[in-house]
Amino acid sequence: MRSASRQKKKKKNKFGATSPPFIDYLQEILRRYPDGGQILKELIQNADDAGASTVVFIHDERHYGTHSLWSEELGKYQANCNFGLAGPALYAFNDAAFTEEDWEGIQRVGRSIKQDDPTKVGRFGIGFNSVYHITVNNNYSIKYQELIQNADDAGASTVVFIHDERHYGTQSLWTEELGKHQGPALYAFNDAAFTEEDWEGIQRVGRSVKQDDPTKVGRFGIGFNSVYHITDLPCVFSSEHLAIFDPQKKMFGEDEEGYRWSLNDEEDRESLLNMRDQFQPFQNIISKINSCSWEKVISEEQYFKGTLFRFPLRNEASEISDNLYDSMKVTQLFDSFIADADISLLFLRNVSSITLVHIDTNGLCNNRLKVSVTNHFITDVCHFKQESFDRKTCFKTVSQISQQMKETKSQWLVTTCLLKQGYKPEIDSLANKLSFYPQVDAAFRFDEDRSLYNGRLSCFLPLPNNEPNKTGLPIHINACFGLTDNRRFIKWQEEDQKNDESAMWNELLTKVILPHVYLMMILEAIQLSENSALPSRTVYNLWPDLSKTVHKERWHEVATDTLKGLFEYKIFHLAEDEQIWVSASDAVFPVNNIHSDTMSAVSRLLISEGEKLVTVPEHVLKDVQEIFPECDTLTWVTPSYVRDVLHRSEAENLSKDDKYTLLEFALSDEKYTELQGLKLLPLSDGTFTSFGNKVQNIVLIDSEKFPR
Repeated sequence: MRSASRQKKKKKNKFGATSPPFIDYLQEILRRYPDGGQILKELIQNADDAGASTVVFIHDERHYGTHSLWSEELGKYQANCNFGLAGPALYAFNDAAFTEEDWEGIQRVGRSIKQDDPTKVGRFGIGFNSVYHITVNNNYSIKYQELIQNADDAGASTVVFIHDERHYGTQSLWTEELGKHQGPALYAFNDAAFTEEDWEGIQRVGRSVKQDDPTKVGRFGIGFNSVYHITDLPCVFSSEHLAIFDPQKKMFGEDEEGYRWSLNDEEDRESLLNMRDQFQPFQNIISKINSCSWEKVISEEQYFKGTLFRFPLRNEASEISDNLYDSMKVTQLFDSFIADADISLLFLRNVSSITLVHIDTNGLCNNRLKVSVTNHFITDVCHFKQESFDRKTCFKTVSQISQQMKETKSQWLVTTCLLKQGYKPEIDSLANKLSFYPQVDAAFRFDEDRSLYNGRLSCFLPLPNNEPNKTGLPIHINACFGLTDNRRFIKWQEEDQKNDESAMWNELLTKVILPHVYLMMILEAIQLSENSALPSRTVYNLWPDLSKTVHKERWHEVATDTLKGLFEYKIFHLAEDEQIWVSASDAVFPVNNIHSDTMSAVSRLLISEGEKLVTVPEHVLKDVQEIFPECDTLTWVTPSYVRDVLHRSEAENLSKDDKYTLLEFALSDEKYTELQGLKLLPLSDGTFTSFGNKVQNIVLIDSEKFPR
């Protein structure tokens, strides 16, 4: 393209990341980072870096005069109480004076002049800025999660990641410098097209246009920017535009941070069609994911119904990063998704299919994995009304097709509860302030034996599989949690961030909403069991095992709160009929230390007599014994209870072996006087007589020691 023509189009096609105004930048930082004890730590770090030996913090509550001030506006920070921001202040002193370098550095918001000096503790540039009540740590890593979240926010149902190892031609390029980016790349496709708001938002570095919308997962504004870990030149093709970011300003001129071609511009369409090498990577990928040809999309439709990102892999160090990305690292990126593939779609609202594709240097295409989810909402499970919550439960089937074309499926029960406004003022206030959503989801896999004690935490997508994100509960938990800056952990009200509002929010979610969600999930599972939609064992598998949470205080509290609410309902199924459920006060509970053969004989007796014997696994019995108030008032299978039932029963219907077994159990507590009247005394002719205390009732039971 001629130089003069390009200069003419520069303004119209201008594209690239923009820097936020200072106040916007600070507001976004304050939204994401806590105040608390970390502020003092940062000031101490700066003092130590400066070589100070003494640090003093002073809280001065005095008010000072406002008559001789540099400007009238400064009065609000002196003494005029009418402003509500009067004189009290926090001072921080250290015995090291500022250098010129320090004066320069303190004016750099979030960028430290010490960041390349490993001897400096405060080298991350967050020391001074934390006085705005922040701590900043841009410890992001490239995450497929961020791209999935953005697709889900856009309403996409399909996401495809493609690792293309091919090299493309370098003859017909927009600029010669772009040639180095024609090699291997990672692509991310979804089937939702960009809106004008999206085009605006993607140019806002670190500032999301979604931050005030609590229904948006990717509201943090870091999703797209994390791709700079793998690339220097992100590209995006969606709706009416194809754009390339160039934050280093090396490809399109000194002052140009990118360029955007428009499908509604005739000259741009000509470039997109004729610069074969430049746009061949897009053309080849679109042919694999879209039924339309490149020519038809550009010339006829002039609109791409989807979004395709291209991230050329960094193969040499740059100003942005020295992190080089090769085929092995992309494989590791794919592997990290595959490890959590079965739970990655459980809590997304729109995305229902994710595919991982590898294309080798010869163009051979191989699907590494496709995972998809289908939903079946349950409409007739609503017996438990709660005015304060909107609730829904559904079955989800997650299907995975592996590289070997082997399909595996998992079945999930998912319950969602949204707290209505007006029932918990603290939650309402924080929801409005943080633009968070007071909803908690729980997911339980019910098509396998009880083995899930490592329930995970999710913020729409699974958080890293490490110990702080495991609960010890048999359910996965999802919510709009406030996360640490690197999105790896949930914030909690620890000693140095007692006043962090995101941490307060998380505490309220887990203490107020989560136990209710867990309780409703178990109760709805019972109703599904009554309707034969779930096996009864699933319900007991849902119960928390307190031995697994005992060392996880927060989740142990959730488990105990759930159980306390649970005991008000009919939650134990009869041994005789698993579709009939009874309350704890009506149930007859087995005891763990009874031999299985003995318990079988006792069960036959109790069932035949119409007693409400329940069948429960060991961890449920322990839950009952530990949490149920005055559990000794419940009915347990004891020798005394069995004798009482035998007194009321017709023992004639029992087998000979059962009578022997029951007699042995009835004698085990050595309360022999309670045997009187029980027809369990064996005679030599094989019959049984009743125990009594009259002479004619004396019977000799012969043995080796006392032969007949």
